Amino acid sequence: MKRKKLTASMIALVMSVSLPMTTYAANWYLEDGSVTVNADNSGQTVTQGSGSAVPDEAPVITQRESSVETGNTITINAAENATANVTISDVNINTSGKSGKSEAAVSTNGKGNVNIELDGTNTLKSGRNHAGLEKNSDGNQGKLTITDENENGKLIATGGSDAAGIGGGYCGDGNDITIAGGKVTATGGNYGAGIGGGGHGNGKNITITDGEVTAIGGLNGAGIGGGLRNNGEKITVSGDATLKVQGGPTDAWDGAGAGIGNGGYITEELTPVNGAETEPDTSNLTTGKIEYYAPGADMTKDKPTSTTLGSRQPEPASPGETAAPVEYRMQSSASEPVQGNGKSTGYKAPVQGHFYQVVGQDGKTMIFATAQKKDVLAIATDSDFAMLTGKMEDIEALRKQGVRRIIFATKRATSTFLLSELLEKRAYGEIWSLIHDGENVAFTAVEKKMDISSILTRLQTK
Repeated sequence: MKRKKLTASMIALVMSVSLPMTTYAANWYLEDGSVTVNADNSGQTVTQGSGSAVPDEAPVITQRESSVETGNTITINAAENATANVTISDVNINTSGKSGKSEAAVSTNGKGNVNIELDGTNTLKSGRNHAGLEKNSDGNQGKLTITDENENGKLIATGGSDAAGIGGGYCGDGNDITIAGGKVTATGGNYGAGIGGGGHGNGKNITITDGEVTAIGGLNGAGIGGGLRNNGEKITVSGDATLKVQGGPTDAWDGAGAGIGNGGYITEELTPVNGAETEPDTSNLTTGKIEYYAPGADMTKDKPTSTTLGSRQPEPASPGETAAPVEYRMQSSASEPVQGNGKSTGYKAPVQGHFYQVVGQDGKTMIFATAQKKDVLAIATDSDFAMLTGKMEDIEALRKQGVRRIIFATKRATSTFLLSELLEKRAYGEIWSLIHDGENVAFTAVEKKMDISSILTRLQTK
């Protein structure tokens, strides 16, 4: 009983942390100049203006006065096999009126991955040929992930003419984009998609797993997918994502853009044709939904033309009542209620199936507790040494059940990782292990003995 009480207390502490934080974060104010973040296998640095590079693993880029627009920009460079981690907090960037060479408000580059965390309200507006948040497949070949871990973030991204709101610039393809939280509104400039390709650019491998997302195509552009005369494919909407999409209107030459799919085009006979709709993958859409609006409709007043609902919509509350809150669940490894303060919690298992093991130095299974809050799964044991281990195929199954992040806590160490980033290490083998030995932490792909600790982040309590 004493062990269960302690483990339950550890779980409560783990679930109260603020995600994600590292001990090296610093604030960078755009009033002091444009900011460039460089990430490679040796770490991450930040350079501002003409200053020298400063190591910073989790920079927070912000403004002292966000009501005032700035023309200073954010550039994020991630080298191959590296991941850049950046938080933007209450920035208000507008490069559309800058004289000389047009620029993107925020641009990502390199063969590595870029993670952008949203805090506060962030407004990005770019000039001609550039997306509000620009990711061209030839410029950034890795994955762009937009998150809102603290559930306080908002992004309004508007592309210039011939560019997407989020994705490609002129003739740029907006591949491998994931939105995993936040209130995001992406509006394409003329001929660009809301999220996806710029004018004459394709948009594919776009995934929305969470958050409230509105994607509006510019003239002839898709809401999500291709820009003018180009295509959109491999669009996935899952979890509790709430999505509103609207294709851009037709003009005298080309047809209207699809809500999700292709941009409008013109035939050889000079006949405008609307872009074809592409059916998104909604197999894992649960409590979320997709609303389609006609080109030119007022999305604040008009009703959607069609709606796709997830498989587990909440039951409507009775008159005078509110819907039940999301359950906070806890269990022990033996699937029995965890005891706290001498009373049974009665909570049920947070996930179904056996997707991992916790073992000790002797290789035997240990007593542990778990808790799930939204898409975060916490696993804790009251030992100095413990190894959390499993197979990649089970991590994939766990993710399909709605888990996006795992926290592992022992007596003197706590670490966390995104399931998506662990799955990216699959090339190193099927078996993974996360070892806590006192304050020391090691994350390994077992078959090839590869250190994958770079995907771990530290936690900081509120």
